Amino acid sequence: MKRKGMKKLMIIALTAGFVFSWAGCATSGGGSPQSNQAPVLGNVPQFVNDAYRNASEDVLIGVGTYKIGNDMSKMSTGMTFAQTRARADISRQLNTILKDMVTDYVATSELDPAAALSFQETITQALSRADLRGARIVRSDTLDGLLWVVMEYSKSSAATDYSAAQSAARLAVPAAAAFDALSRMDNAFDKAAAGGPSPVGD
Repeated sequence: MKRKGMKKLMIIALTAGFVFSWAGCATSGGGSPQSNQAPVLGNVPQFVNDAYRNASEDVLIGVGTYKIGNDMSKMSTGMTFAQTRARADISRQLNTILKDMVTDYVATSELDPAAALSFQETITQALSRADLRGARIVRSDTLDGLLWVVMEYSKSSAATDYSAAQSAARLAVPAAAAFDALSRMDNAFDKAAAGGPSPVGD
């Protein structure tokens, strides 16, 4: 696919982060979608739309792509890159969640804003090293030479990674010792999930 066409495709794909009301379209307990208003995006595989629409309320969806064209020998490399990019998409959402949690904490505590920023950055760096091992592939396929990988990351996995990252950050910023990510995660998680993912690709 030429660069111009690829750019057009990714603009369409990136629109997903703005037009999807993910929380409203999620399923609960494996039942039918709570809403059938989730739009179907042009030039985006149906299974990607379905992943947004059918995701349960306690997961984040990450989407990554890699251009393989007609060369199937690139599939293995493409899967590696697309998975990394899907994790990057999830990581972006986790960072948004963390920012909301720290902002709320600062508003109700006496933590200095500079210390709060340092604390947030330390957790963010720790999360980036965690590699989001709890993320799992729920679907992968190709469309017009572009490999798409959809990954799912549960709230329980986020809790595990946040706990480890928070412990490291507390050592670096003792003033934030009272910060408890798990007690603040639910509301921030739901808020971030409602914004939806922004597929990461070439």
